[in-house]
Amino acid sequence: SRRSDYAKRKEAVADFNARSSTHLRGLACTAVKFGISFNTKFLNQANALVNVYLDGSVQVSTGATEMGQGVNTKIRQLVADEFGIGVEHVIVMPTSTEKNNNTSATAASSGADLNGSAAVDACRKIKARLAEVDAGRNLPWRQLIKAAYHERVSLGDKGFYSTQGIDWDIDKGCGTPFLYFTQGVAVSEVEIDRFTGMMRILRSDLLMDIGKSINPGIDRGQMTGAFVQGVGWLTTEEKRWTPEGDLLTHSPTTYKIPNIQDLPEIFNVDTIDNDANTVNIRSSKAVGEPPLLLGISVFMAIKNALSFVSNGAIPKINAPATGEEILKRLTEYKPTLATASS
Repeated sequence: SRRSDYAKRKEAVADFNARSSTHLRGLACTAVKFGISFNTKFLNQANALVNVYLDGSVQVSTGATEMGQGVNTKIRQLVADEFGIGVEHVIVMPTSTEKNNNTSATAASSGADLNGSAAVDACRKIKARLAEVDAGRNLPWRQLIKAAYHERVSLGDKGFYSTQGIDWDIDKGCGTPFLYFTQGVAVSEVEIDRFTGMMRILRSDLLMDIGKSINPGIDRGQMTGAFVQGVGWLTTEEKRWTPEGDLLTHSPTTYKIPNIQDLPEIFNVDTIDNDANTVNIRSSKAVGEPPLLLGISVFMAIKNALSFVSNGAIPKINAPATGEEILKRLTEYKPTLATASS
């Protein structure tokens, strides 16, 4: 993985702040250890329906809702790998309660874990019957399907998965609430205009242990997207209401979500390839929500920048740390700023 050079850059930030009368820089390193599973035990279940057709195509239906996070692509890959066929032969159908009953929410970063495992369970039931039909002949896929059909062997099945080994007593506050953890760390450097409070991210380095990734491209996209979402949460997305309670920040014109220009100028994203997470499907790890919390590194970098003008006090700043909020804090430290400028 790339090195963030944290110690060296920490010295460089201090040197910059001692010399600059117009800008402040800050650097911070934060980590995340994110538990994966629903705390409500009965939600940790999923079912899937897999049907194989005479032309060799495979149709999969699960309770997962695709919302741009790539869960259907991962399920498609898992099914294709299980049958030993190309992904072009697998179709993942839109979620429907006609095919999948009593589905859990696609939430808690567990969509691929639960529904992918259920799909694989269905595939393995079909594979067991196909193995008897093949009987060591090593038939090509489409010939095998045709032979199974002619022998009146079922080419469809339901799969089911429930997460084992978790049991959380919410009343007593004890037990095992999570199947595993997704860990990560981020180092971010920011620069603040001393006169306007405007902030820009100079560099962010992300490193996450996401197990043995089913799809590295999707997981990388999830990491970068969640991180930027976390940055928005803590630096720009401020809610405001009228005295009557009407929401003023009701659209992108007033509710400031991150734009392309809000990305770090240098953005390094790396993962640890780790196959030790054997409790989850293919030793993978969930990567939807955990990187969101790495956005805290930007917020803490802002606090670090303010610490250079706060007379040794721990800077107080509210989230989101908007330009206005930062300028307010800079104004409070005005005597120190004047000394620094002179």
